[in-house]
Amino acid sequence: MDARIRPVERRDAFSLAALRIQHDRELGRPPRPGFITEYADAFLAEIDDHRGWIAEEADGNPVGCLLALRVRKLPTLMAPGRPEWWYVQSVFVCTDRRRQGIGAALLTEVRRAARDEGVRWLELRSSDAGRPLFEHGGFTTPSPRLMQWTP
Repeated sequence: MDARIRPVERRDAFSLAALRIQHDRELGRPPRPGFITEYADAFLAEIDDHRGWIAEEADGNPVGCLLALRVRKLPTLMAPGRPEWWYVQSVFVCTDRRRQGIGAALLTEVRRAARDEGVRWLELRSSDAGRPLFEHGGFTTPSPRLMQWTP
């Protein structure tokens, strides 16, 4: 792998938007006017609630990213403090840079940060294509208690 992985900063908002467009177009979703600004504004408004990493080439060209939403529970009598877990919202590597270790390196960074910061767990939803990467990275299926409601 010849990409550098670093934490996401405010200055990355437009790069993340461009990567999001690549991801969505790959899934057959057409771009819409103004999306880059819409995404960048939303990211900047919520940056404190996220952790993220960007993969970039030596020239600074972004080739992948991982974004996780920080979820903080309210205190309970069962556990002191405010337990935190992260929902991995997005893991994306540009098509021409896949299978070069970039996705694995992004997962290594989020796992390292989660351990260092005392995060209780990481959670994500995987596509069929991403499943082998996540399983290799130590992700497993959650307990049968995990439930979801969709309106």
